[in-house]
This record gives sequence, structure tokens and C-alpha cells, in this order.
Amino acid sequence: MTRRKTPQETTKPSPTHEDFKRHHLPVWVGRYSHNRSHNHSARPGTFTHSYAVIFLVTRGQSTIHHSGEQVLRAGDVHIIPPGDPHGAPHAGDAEGWVISFHPEAFPHEDPNWGSREGLRLGPLLRIRSGCHPVLRPKAAQRKRLERWMRLMESEFTGDERSRDEAVGALLRLVLIELERMTGLEDTPDPAGQSLARRALTFIEANALGPLSLTEVARAVERSATHVAGVVRKETGRTVGQWILEYRMAEARRRLRGTDERVDIIAERVGYADATHFIRLFRRAHGLTPAAWRRQATLSTRTRANEGSPLQPPE
Repeated sequence: MTRRKTPQETTKPSPTHEDFKRHHLPVWVGRYSHNRSHNHSARPGTFTHSYAVIFLVTRGQSTIHHSGEQVLRAGDVHIIPPGDPHGAPHAGDAEGWVISFHPEAFPHEDPNWGSREGLRLGPLLRIRSGCHPVLRPKAAQRKRLERWMRLMESEFTGDERSRDEAVGALLRLVLIELERMTGLEDTPDPAGQSLARRALTFIEANALGPLSLTEVARAVERSATHVAGVVRKETGRTVGQWILEYRMAEARRRLRGTDERVDIIAERVGYADATHFIRLFRRAHGLTPAAWRRQATLSTRTRANEGSPLQPPE
């Protein structure tokens, strides 16, 4: 006689923030609280990451160093673009929602990618241009944001078909709402238009074409040596590593979401030599593109049957 499994045996843990950081999924959403974040908040230093973060405070207060010391209160939305240096949050008694997403969360095919009109990424780009990283939504806007984020969590932990597509669609709604909160009259602070930010914005928009340190330096009107030093100092990565990051992000999106051949994907992300692309991809992910695609497909099918409370960011 077959023994019936207990709920503990049949319920598997949901994807963690560590899974997200390892590129097992393009988007992560979860709840943030001072109890869950105590150890994380204690870490000193400055941090950068290759993904974007949106934090909506729903109650309490938190402080973080990002373009100066920021005090976040209930209702505030804090946005951290990829590559922006910031300190660890000192949570205080803050609670809220956190969304993290990699560049591959959206296709790079949009002709306006990298511009304020492209895929509703304007809020991120405005911060890169020197605008304030904290937004304060009106009551109706905050209500909609909380609704979108609650639905994102429900989809993220659920077992419905087309879950990833639903999460991506809700993320677009969040970004549209943030775009509505930032008017065209917002004036960037010239002091916030750092060389590293300008370089990253150019790389983000042009990574899939022929691109090198020389082209990036020409675009920001500085010497290649100076750009290389500043980008590495402020972001912890070289210009070449950032170019590779955005190319690999688009490769992952295509491997996960299309049936294109690996050699075609290599060409799409800027590599005429498929063998060279495979070598770089394996170095970055520990798997060949074909093996990574098989694993991603299997993980998607497996996650469709999972559902449990989210793990807090680490």
C-alpha cells in the first residue's frame, strides 16, 4: 500500500533570492521587514549589483545611503538601478515590498531600449541622470502599487500556467505606475550625473552591438583609461564585465523564452563566433548554453508545482 505523503513532504520551498541572484529566474518579489532583515542590515560597506531593486515601504521607517543619506517612510518608493552604489539598509521598523529584476526580465528588441520611452524604464534612467532615487506616490498610486505587488507575490508562489508571463506583466504595471509618478519636469541634479552612471546607461543601450571600452569612452567624452578606472571604482566591475553582463542577460532571456539555435543567439547578443560565445557563457554560468536551457526548462516545470511562503532576501 502506498503511503500518502504529508504536507511537509509534498510542499517544496519557493525560489529564494539566492536563486534569483544565480539567474535561475529573472524576477523576484517578496516582503521586507526589520525582523527578516536584521542580519543583512548590519553589514557595513558599499554594494552594487547587476539587477534593479524597487522597495515600497508600507509601514515604519528605514535609512539607507544611496545618492546621500535617504530616510524612507511609509509610502516611499526607493529605486536602485543596476550598478548604482549604495549602502546596506538599516531597517529600523520598516516593512514593505521588494521587487528585484534582472535585465532579461524584458526583451532587448524594443527600438527604444535604453531610452526613457523604452519599456517604461524611465524611472531607472532618470535616477541615472541625477534625479532623486526616492518617490512618494499619491494615495491612489500607492494603493495600486501594493495591489500589483501583492498579485506578483501570489503569482510568484502559485502554480498557475504562464506564471512567469503573469509576473512579467505585473512588473510592467509597477514600472508604468512609477513612470506616472515622475514628470517630465523633473530636473536632474548635475552632481548626480556621474561618469559611471552615464557609461552604464550607454552600455545598457548598446551592449548587443559592436562595443568596447573605446566606444564607451567616446560616448561619454572621456579617455578610455579614465572611464575604465572610474567604472571599476564605483561599480566594482570593469566596462568589459558590464558589457558581458548585458549580453549574457539577453542570452538567458532567449534561451529561456525562445527555441532559437545557440549560434543564432550568439549572433543576436554580439558574438559572430558561436564557440567564443559558448565559452564565455560557460565561464559565467558553469554550463553550456544548451545545458543551461535544459535546466531552465526543467526548473520552470518543477516550480509550477511548488508553493510556499517566500524566503526573505539575503
